[in-house]
Amino acid sequence: MKKIAIPFFTLLGLLVLFSCKKETTGPDEILIKDVGLKVSFQGNKSGDIFKAGIALTKETPTSYNIGLKSATLVGKNGTANVELFNKSNLSSSLVFDFTNNTTAYSLLNGKTIPNGSYSAIEFEVYYLQMNIAIATTTRGIERRNFRIYLSDDAETEGGLHQPCDMTQINNSQEVGWLMGKTAMPNMDPASPRSAAYSSDGNGVNWYVFGGKSAKDYGPFGNLEFVKNAPHPIFKTKTNFTLVEGSGSKIVIDFNVNNSWQFEDKNGDGIFGPQDSDSVSPTAWHMVLPVISVTQN
Repeated sequence: MKKIAIPFFTLLGLLVLFSCKKETTGPDEILIKDVGLKVSFQGNKSGDIFKAGIALTKETPTSYNIGLKSATLVGKNGTANVELFNKSNLSSSLVFDFTNNTTAYSLLNGKTIPNGSYSAIEFEVYYLQMNIAIATTTRGIERRNFRIYLSDDAETEGGLHQPCDMTQINNSQEVGWLMGKTAMPNMDPASPRSAAYSSDGNGVNWYVFGGKSAKDYGPFGNLEFVKNAPHPIFKTKTNFTLVEGSGSKIVIDFNVNNSWQFEDKNGDGIFGPQDSDSVSPTAWHMVLPVISVTQN
């Protein structure tokens, strides 16, 4: 078994895949029987730096979900692309729910991958979701499911979500937007869509806090992401790095240790409404995973 650790610094490196070279075929022939996806919650990952001079408190989520629209193996040297799945809309996207370090899901969705030459894998990503602690004003500490969207279903299918929208999920149902126009006493979600920090649901008009646009203090704390992320569907294409070996099953491991990071303005160690400040906007973001790939 071979394991390779890959630092994950940018969204455009969201999904890194290693393929297996079949010894009995030509140098470009790749045998892939299965592609698995898993999440690890422990590790030495410290996360990206948010902004110079801002100290961030770090938390590891207790569960982590990934919502994918599509996945495609990209062929080369005459090999055709292999579409593993492609869902028509957000509501039918493939959602992978992780609560432990051992569960792995196959991405093949019933497909058999022909032997051939493959150069990359391409994904369309709807959202990432995590369960974190929230220090409410009157109800104590609660566990919440926060979802952060990477894609714009408002533009593509008449939905409500813009890239960087942050919503709360209760029992698989979206109950409203967070970190937006209205600071609720217990950080409860606000509804309707007009309360989100990207006003009007157009991803262009942003509420201003203390003279600073909300797009500078969104989930990734990065204005460049808002400006340059593929739109309306977040798509990332990652080239393969070939690894010698006899295995034909590969597992992509997302390490999400310390992936929730925030500016703890009241010093209690838990994110909550006491940390919200419209005059000096609170820094917060979801750090993207460090990925390792195991070949079996």
